[in-house]
Amino acid sequence: MNTLVKAIVFSLSTALVTAPAMAAPQEHNQSHQVQNQQKGHTQSHQNTSHKNTAHKKAVNPSHDWKVGQKVPSQYHGQGYKIDHKKFKKLSKPGKNQQWIKVNADYVLTNVISHTIIKIIGG
Repeated sequence: MNTLVKAIVFSLSTALVTAPAMAAPQEHNQSHQVQNQQKGHTQSHQNTSHKNTAHKKAVNPSHDWKVGQKVPSQYHGQGYKIDHKKFKKLSKPGKNQQWIKVNADYVLTNVISHTIIKIIGG
């Protein structure tokens, strides 16, 4: 029994002594990885800051779009389609036509060719 207790104590003490030694190199590597990621993030953020502002620019169809242009594919989804009956200033769409709302503007589009038929500013 005494030998068993000694073996357990020895195992635990060995594990406690070696655990910090094994963890230290990993922490060191992780800190370098974090620093490199932060540097890379800062550099990539600086490099893409101009690109992101172009995507974040609010679309104003009544100023940015023209009749006859194609509606960008991101506006083809169901989330932009609206029911003309809920808005007094919108006419009934014809065959293969659909009203969409982008920000405060209403755009009548051809659902087949996705071209703009009419734009009403909100």
